[in-house]
Amino acid sequence: MKQRSCADYAEARSAYVDGYLQEAERQGLLAHLSDCAACREEVAALQRLRSLLTDSGRQALIPSQLADRLAAIAETDHEDGTAAGRGLLLKTVSLAGVAVMLVLITGVGYVAAPAERAGIADPTAAVRSDFAAVIAQLPLTSAGVAAALTVDPHRLRSGDADLGQDPTMAGPGLDQHQISAVLHKAQWATAQVPYSGVQQIVAPRDDQTTDQTTAADVSVDFAPGTGSQVAVRALDGTLTGSGTVPTPAASRIAASNQISTLSRAYKLTGVAGGTVLGRPVVRIEAWRRAPAANQPSAIWWVDTATGLVLRQQLFDDTGRLVLSARYTSLAIGANTAALAAQTQPQRPVGTPVTLLTRPLTTPLTTATFTTASAGELSSHGWFCQSELAGLQLVRLSADAPAEPGVLHMVYTDGLSTVSVFERRGRLADTPAASTWDPTLGAYRTDAMVNTATWQSGGAVFSVATDGPTGLRDTVVAALPHDQSDDRTTIGRIQAGWSRILHLLG
Repeated sequence: MKQRSCADYAEARSAYVDGYLQEAERQGLLAHLSDCAACREEVAALQRLRSLLTDSGRQALIPSQLADRLAAIAETDHEDGTAAGRGLLLKTVSLAGVAVMLVLITGVGYVAAPAERAGIADPTAAVRSDFAAVIAQLPLTSAGVAAALTVDPHRLRSGDADLGQDPTMAGPGLDQHQISAVLHKAQWATAQVPYSGVQQIVAPRDDQTTDQTTAADVSVDFAPGTGSQVAVRALDGTLTGSGTVPTPAASRIAASNQISTLSRAYKLTGVAGGTVLGRPVVRIEAWRRAPAANQPSAIWWVDTATGLVLRQQLFDDTGRLVLSARYTSLAIGANTAALAAQTQPQRPVGTPVTLLTRPLTTPLTTATFTTASAGELSSHGWFCQSELAGLQLVRLSADAPAEPGVLHMVYTDGLSTVSVFERRGRLADTPAASTWDPTLGAYRTDAMVNTATWQSGGAVFSVATDGPTGLRDTVVAALPHDQSDDRTTIGRIQAGWSRILHLLG
């Protein structure tokens, strides 16, 4: 492999001094500096220059001691008048003049530079919140799953969770017409069937050194038109989050489009004759069409009477379980208060039950666009595509209807959902609970929500998915990874003088 030269590290040296280098670049530069005295000296000089420009204040561009010294030299020259004195003076003034000009040139350029883009603090919590709000609107999931996705995964770390026994199916197979009818009934039930119960959500993970499984018990009490009251607990009973999840709205993401996308991307099979919690269910499986798989990508057990999804599992391409969601207790119908009371923590006698009214999530991106707006947004510099890594764009939203600072793009293959967030600015903090992955070129987190965040040019990208880590990695690879345009001290000076020359015509 060809070794990088000192010139190759020019931008990296300046970015290092300003604290803008990503971890992989930083490690590479430090390795070079350990063997290169010339580059170490240049880094030290850049640090002194930055300290002069920032620590002494923008209005004090010429240090007062230097100004006093120049004045004293000028006065001495006037009184002396000898040739030797003038020669020494000219040499001294020349050196001092160079110093003054250097400070003036760099200082004026530094001050005149356009304002830098705002620093973006850790976006992880906002990414989880917006992604959970999307999941809550999908036809084949539940408020319980959406609620669990909002919680910091560190609070849900767990050992092996009991996934329960898969129901035995003894009935006849279902044809495609019957399967379609079951899926559309499940979509309808999400917003129309009142129920109360406890759903256990488990995301098995193992990084070969530490058990990274996350799991939660989520109490859900749903009333159509009102939404779901939810409480998320770790498996040891610790409350980690509570609030309300709104009733799914068909206008958010067209459920029929979601189901048709699923039917195009996967081969669907079905069988009847099973029971979950004593209720008759049918099982629907989604199989990847190409390459042929010997393990379904997803399984849903759907209540025959109501259409509620009582149990679901999602697998990666190797057949490893990625996400499991199953009800451990459930009551269906309008009179669910008794079970709701049983699923809540025990309260002292006489303590009133307080209805939760605070939303569990407060999405950052609330201004919605039609997917037809993708082209226009792309023409304004956003990386907005109608298709990404084989997934279809199904939703667009932003933090403002005009001149947005954040764009949220939702993609799906009908089974897994991927959110892509693009923010204008620079990443100021390392995302919490994340690990830098040099192959991925991003900070990654593997949990109930698999996330990745990185700087690309003047934007920060974040990806979140409830699908396998491989799906996240494929999407990340399809997105931009441009060199950061964060201005270093030298870059800021250049930008300032460019602006001055432009204004002067």
